[in-house]
Amino acid sequence: MDFDQTVRAFGALGQPARLAAFRELARAGERGLCAGELARMCDAAASTLSFHLADLVAAQLVRNWREGRSVRYAVRAESMRSLLFFLGEDCCQGREDLCPSPTSRITSRAAVAEGELPVVLFLCTENAARSQMAEALLRHRAGSRFVARSAGLRPSRVHPLARTALEEIGVSVDGLRAKDVGELLGKAPIARAFVLCDSADRERRGIVGLSDCERWILPDPAAVTGSRATRLAAFRAVRDELSRRIDDFVARPRRLATSKRNRKRSAS
Repeated sequence: MDFDQTVRAFGALGQPARLAAFRELARAGERGLCAGELARMCDAAASTLSFHLADLVAAQLVRNWREGRSVRYAVRAESMRSLLFFLGEDCCQGREDLCPSPTSRITSRAAVAEGELPVVLFLCTENAARSQMAEALLRHRAGSRFVARSAGLRPSRVHPLARTALEEIGVSVDGLRAKDVGELLGKAPIARAFVLCDSADRERRGIVGLSDCERWILPDPAAVTGSRATRLAAFRAVRDELSRRIDDFVARPRRLATSKRNRKRSAS
């Protein structure tokens, strides 16, 4: 990417709607998103989003292709890397104090400071059910010892039956919302992370800060069909299994609240 093209690319990202669309596409990876799905995620009118996507394509930041009746869009990874290389090489001349690795803050914020409560993260793909219940249960059981958080790789919304299953056993659902894991990475020291679904388990392995998650894979209650009673029973079963596992986790020695990665670092 030459200088003029780099200017065009930065200019294309200097608009809120285009930056929001680019962020969602980057999170989606090489598979990308269809235009309609992206419009819903960005809460944008299809015609307006189409205008912004055309600008991202012209700036060579995004590629598109037809798939049946839909058009899919995906980030051009090589262009994204070129922008980062331009900042590190051309602008900062290799000075790490000015232009560190974009993921360096994630690892630098991993260690829990003295007197700081360890953050425990529960990760799923949509952050809709299992991870939300786990967050609420840990906060209810040991909120004075841990900061309970949950997040998703592609968050959607909190399932209403997850709220019901929690409320019926007296667990507060105040503040529960679907969150992207990017809200936490680099901003909070994640002392321990648990992954609760297979799809997130596959994807998180290439994400800095999530490579050493403990696997708590459980069936997705939101996938159960049938009557409301049948579906609620599935949520209750997952809730009860999470409750059991969280009780076991809370009973562990306090030192196990620190991840293996951080213990290795302190030992070195």
